[in-house]
Amino acid sequence: MHRSRSDATNDKKHGQSGPVPPVKDRYRIIVMGAAKVGKTCIINRFLYERFVAKHKATVENLHQGEYFVNDATITLDILDTTGTYAFPAMRKLSIAKGDAFLLIYSLEDAESFAEVKELRQQIVDSKSANVPSKRIPPIVIVGNKLDLIKDNVEEEAAFKESLQNLVSTEWMHGYIEVSAKEDININAIFKELLRQAKVQLLSSPAIVRKRWQSLPASAMKNKKASEDICQVS
Repeated sequence: MHRSRSDATNDKKHGQSGPVPPVKDRYRIIVMGAAKVGKTCIINRFLYERFVAKHKATVENLHQGEYFVNDATITLDILDTTGTYAFPAMRKLSIAKGDAFLLIYSLEDAESFAEVKELRQQIVDSKSANVPSKRIPPIVIVGNKLDLIKDNVEEEAAFKESLQNLVSTEWMHGYIEVSAKEDININAIFKELLRQAKVQLLSSPAIVRKRWQSLPASAMKNKKASEDICQVS
């Protein structure tokens, strides 16, 4: 996929135990996290190369895209989920149907990482409930709002190091810090997610993006999805 700005990539490898799943032609990516951490901002920047500096609570929005690569079409369904606890059944269903997960927190709000930890545990529990040996699905932990973080703050640096060790060493997931506002490392998120899923998609020079569209969620299937807008700070 070609974008107007180049992203810095995180090439660190994160192993996963268990058998490698076969490459599919359709993937559902679930984007989760606390309210106002920038989930919709990241999706909008990746898909539509736009950033809207306002916040409107998301209930559930589905984005669907088709890519043509190596003589095959791959469809990505990206589900933008609510950041509230008001819809536990909806969250449970989203996890059950997800093939890969982006768990977003705000770098300027350490408490928002607690939501990531809880969501990650829900995903692990859900995917291994019926098949205990089942491989954990691809998960990337994303720290958003990099543009708002001050450099050389000792307390923040210590927290960040501890967090990165947890995600990379103990959980063995991808970890990337980004700024949706400044368009920093956004492509790297999806490259890492698809790398874990063994899909060489976004890094392929032969890729052609066929189309992207924003679709209503299942409960609004026959209505047009409204424009997604998101939080700056």
